[in-house]
Amino acid sequence: MIRKSNTPDAVESFHYNDEVGAKAMAEIMGGSITKRSGLFPAAGERLKVGLVRYSSIYPHYDVSAKHIVIGENGSHYEIRLENHSKKRLEVVLSVDGLNVLSGKAASPSQNGFVLEPKQSYNVDGFRKDSSTVRSFLFGSVSRSKAAAKGAAGNVGVIGLAVFEEDEVRTKAILRQEQLARENANAFPVSR
Repeated sequence: MIRKSNTPDAVESFHYNDEVGAKAMAEIMGGSITKRSGLFPAAGERLKVGLVRYSSIYPHYDVSAKHIVIGENGSHYEIRLENHSKKRLEVVLSVDGLNVLSGKAASPSQNGFVLEPKQSYNVDGFRKDSSTVRSFLFGSVSRSKAAAKGAAGNVGVIGLAVFEEDEVRTKAILRQEQLARENANAFPVSR
């Protein structure tokens, strides 16, 4: 996918913790605390996101326009991404400050997941290679992948950098490729 800009259209984050930790975080943030079920909006309503396990969505607290997902210690989870827009979107996803695709410190400039219009996708863990995934797990800070990489201060946050596709440039590149294929010579050496 060709991004419309090198700058994300939206950068957002949400937190996760067990019930006791999520409640404490919500109280520290202050304001009105509402416990909800279901996915929540991101990137100006273009996405719906949340954490799921076996298609069940974990509940979350809404606190002062922020979201804190309530998990269970030791449980696996997946990140659900739903593209509610009419455009292709690329979502660079971080968990605990680490890029989900590389396991390295996250940056919006890195590669992400491309979602077609109206597509849903569950991200099931950190990619170790093209066929191996390390599952996401609710657990203690000291046992996290981020702590093992010296970044324990980032545990408990999931980030999204969202990019829209540059449809004009994408179509132009596809047209150039079509022309090259149409003009291809099956027998370039003639006798």
